[in-house]
Amino acid sequence: MIRRDFLKTALTAGTSSLLAPRLWAFEPVSVANPLGVYPSRDWEKVYRDQYRYDSTFTWVCAPNDTHMCRLRAFVRNGVILRSEQNYDHDRCGDLYGNTATKAWNPRGCPKGFTMHRRVYGPYRLRGPVVRKGWKEWADAGYPALSDQPALRTKYRFDDRGNDTFVRVSWDEAYRYLAEGLAAVARTYSGDQGRARLAKDGYDPLMIDQVQGAGTRTVKVGSNLPIHGVIGKFGIYRMANLLGLLDHHVRGVPPEQARGGRDWNEYTWRGDQAPGHPYVHGLQTSDMDMNDLRFSKLVIQVGKNLIENKMPESHWFNEVMERGGKLVDIAPEYNCPGTKSNYWIGVRPGLSDTAVFLGLAKILIDEGWYDADFVRRFTDFPLLVRTDTLKRLRPEEVIKGYKPKDLNGGPSYTIQGLTDQQRATIGDFCVWDPKAGQVAALSRDEVGAKMLVEPALEGIFQVHLLDGKTVEVLPIFTMYKRHLADYDLKTVEEISGAPAALVRRLAEDIWQTTKAGQPVAIHIGEGINHYFHATLHNRATYLPMLLTGNIGKHGAGVHTWAGNYKGALLQASPWSGPGVGSYTAEDPFHPVLDEKTRITHEELRHTNDAEDPSYWACGEKILAAETREGRKVFTG
Repeated sequence: MIRRDFLKTALTAGTSSLLAPRLWAFEPVSVANPLGVYPSRDWEKVYRDQYRYDSTFTWVCAPNDTHMCRLRAFVRNGVILRSEQNYDHDRCGDLYGNTATKAWNPRGCPKGFTMHRRVYGPYRLRGPVVRKGWKEWADAGYPALSDQPALRTKYRFDDRGNDTFVRVSWDEAYRYLAEGLAAVARTYSGDQGRARLAKDGYDPLMIDQVQGAGTRTVKVGSNLPIHGVIGKFGIYRMANLLGLLDHHVRGVPPEQARGGRDWNEYTWRGDQAPGHPYVHGLQTSDMDMNDLRFSKLVIQVGKNLIENKMPESHWFNEVMERGGKLVDIAPEYNCPGTKSNYWIGVRPGLSDTAVFLGLAKILIDEGWYDADFVRRFTDFPLLVRTDTLKRLRPEEVIKGYKPKDLNGGPSYTIQGLTDQQRATIGDFCVWDPKAGQVAALSRDEVGAKMLVEPALEGIFQVHLLDGKTVEVLPIFTMYKRHLADYDLKTVEEISGAPAALVRRLAEDIWQTTKAGQPVAIHIGEGINHYFHATLHNRATYLPMLLTGNIGKHGAGVHTWAGNYKGALLQASPWSGPGVGSYTAEDPFHPVLDEKTRITHEELRHTNDAEDPSYWACGEKILAAETREGRKVFTG
């Protein structure tokens, strides 16, 4: 048989063998009642059983103040099987009947959905542990490390990260904690304690703050107060209670006892936007996330809403769905950049400060700003003396001037201004071009209550009551001078941001505003960590102030840390000391009657507050000799 005949025969045989069963498989089947003879579906029980549960309960996943996702857990045999979105955020409300919107749904992210795996996982901490080296130091009698520096290496105080942990009982943990606090207080109290701190290289300014009390060297910090006042702010209560320990160790009377030192829980991690109080007097500006749906131009600066704020990413999607533009400013082409209309790459650090100063220059030079808003709602019209670079005060130019009476106005009735604050703030001066002279303004004379139309530009000569003549100019004019250095070429050299994209962003800000639509800038908490974050925060506000994108839905400059909300618990005189009634209760005179309404009279701060971001130079201050003498740059 030749090769061709062999292949032909084999192919014919193979085709017949394959075709036969297929013809049999497709023979018609007669079924009179499909519902009566439907094939067995027992196999589906395997999958249905995976989702079977005995009971459910709702819980809140709260890793940060800006999330708070309400989820529902499904339980079988006493074990959580899974958690899912509960879709009921629109039913959450306050004591006044205000509720959220359905737009908050959906909530949750993979971290919350798998939280039960951490609870049941093998790495969950199930009891107290202590660092091995620390325990050995404690068991040796808490010898003073300042007297024997070599002990820091022996007990691995200088190598904590490579040490191991050992399990201890709860009774042992409490004993070690109490003994350790007492040992530190004894070691660093009095003149001997001061000498030890000096030997360790601490600056005299820092040692002075100890005030002879070793308890002052005990520093504590907590976070996220709204999540658990008792559990998370309890450590501040402990710092205040250390006044009792100081009373015992030094033998001082109660009124001289000093507690530990509190680390500011908000700013020490850098979440606080330090420039915000400088701009508007509030600790932080953030937004109700639902407000993001109104924005038509969203500029993210070092903010990764997609990966780092996962439950909130759907708001980002809704901006796109509603036809809004997205712009991302970041060193790397990150996840938000992939979703944005365009990405502006900048050098790491705070080089993007120059970008916002460049934007402000373009807006002013092109006349792309809302002059009426700038006059009535910003400090740009206020006059500044060029000889002192301080604001001109009415008392300097108006004979017999007395601050305006603000009683009954919003400063007192809404913002809680005190008489002492009123005296410190005083009134301000603007130039009235119609009258050709200085006019006085109070802090309440804004918006429609501003009776003059102050000048934004110009240089004026003012005769003071002391006989001097000084030059003054509006802050707006000062900004024009300052921003002259931030042309597009210079901005690109400083930041690396392409000049064309900076120009494009300025145009988008103005065109969006001109169309009556809101613009918002969202900055990341990471930016607030930088040494010159104050300058960056203030720079981000300039384009929004110029274009009037403040105080309306979907507009503004926001950071989403949220921890400042702890102040809501003691926000007004009528609400009392709030959380302070727990953290700052007088250790020597506790209120034992549960029916007593605690006031500020029952409180006493034996502790001392410290912002460690000011001591960020190896736990020491950063000081230098200048022409004006020694200057501390970190506190």
